[in-house]
Amino acid sequence: MINFRLRDFVDDNIQDFNPDNPQDVIKAEKLLKAESRLNNNFSINEIEAFLDHVKNQKENFDRILKLPVIKSIYTDSYPENIKQKPNLKGIPENEIEAFREVFTPYLKEFISVSVRHNKWQDLIWFQQFYPSFFSADSLDFYKNLIHDKNYIIIDGISKYKNLFSFRDSYPFSIDKKYYYLQSLIDDFEFDEEILMINNAVAANQMTSIDNKIVLGEILSALCAFTSSNNTTRDVLRNNQSTAENWKSQKSGFFSGIAYRIAMFFSKNQNEGLILFLSSLILGVYALSFVYVFSFGMTAFLFYILANVLVIYLARRNFRYYFSSFDFKNKTDLIGKVSATLLITMVVGWPLILLVGWGSLYIYESLSAGKFPTHIILPAAILAGKFLFNKKN
Repeated sequence: MINFRLRDFVDDNIQDFNPDNPQDVIKAEKLLKAESRLNNNFSINEIEAFLDHVKNQKENFDRILKLPVIKSIYTDSYPENIKQKPNLKGIPENEIEAFREVFTPYLKEFISVSVRHNKWQDLIWFQQFYPSFFSADSLDFYKNLIHDKNYIIIDGISKYKNLFSFRDSYPFSIDKKYYYLQSLIDDFEFDEEILMINNAVAANQMTSIDNKIVLGEILSALCAFTSSNNTTRDVLRNNQSTAENWKSQKSGFFSGIAYRIAMFFSKNQNEGLILFLSSLILGVYALSFVYVFSFGMTAFLFYILANVLVIYLARRNFRYYFSSFDFKNKTDLIGKVSATLLITMVVGWPLILLVGWGSLYIYESLSAGKFPTHIILPAAILAGKFLFNKKN
């Protein structure tokens, strides 16, 4: 590995240094070895490797080494102004080819740091403006880092119970720039993994609302991958409406309330408060049966019928907001049951009332020998909504 910082040091201390002049090379050798003895800035091995390069390399890469971004990389300073296109006019292609081989260790380090710190925009600019500086070795290294990241996403989607935690640990999973970068590097190579991420999202969509929001963010970000494969492109584009729906799961007044209830009971660490609120919710629910019974047996029977719907909706809401119980934690169990019941009442009360009162109205109308005409319009609306949802 050639330490190009030695060249900067020589240029700063030897006026008009000419690598083709043997006298200048001797001066450089004395200067560097003296610096090594006095300040220990450079090792003897680095000096020998540099001098060997100066004596034997046909190109000295003067113009390339002065490019600000390239200079920052080989001096271990994270480059600034990567988005400024470099002026490579006048630099022969064979010189760039020779340089990229000796530049490979520095470029690998730059790539590694950028990937580790999620600097995808910087990598996009470097990919766009400096593609000729990638050697086969550095490009393979680059691709392998991205492959590893993709498999972290694929595995994480199925293994993490809390995808918000996964997203916070691996923010690149929802970053559009990360996926766009892959299409710049080699869309053909990453095409299969992009579809694998998409399929992992589809396979794990029966989950809690929090997780579904993150899955929507991943699906949305995937669309930034520009594939030359028509099938992949169509799949990603067609999933965008689904992604937007999942991302907006907690929008709307009642859905927003339900979401806050779910988050409160999921994340609150005060066991006493959870048990008190759970007892209150379950107690009020139990008393509602006593209250309805006071109106007579007929009303009570239809209230039970309405609560069959409550149980059905509660089961769906539980899977939607919580996914699973922690059976070893009784507070978690009771809290989620009561929260699910409360959410069901908040979100589903119009439907519950419609079923309960509607059933009672039909029963009383038929008992009196009348046709329940007032039920036609609500039934038609519900049927139309069902058919619309099924079609879409």
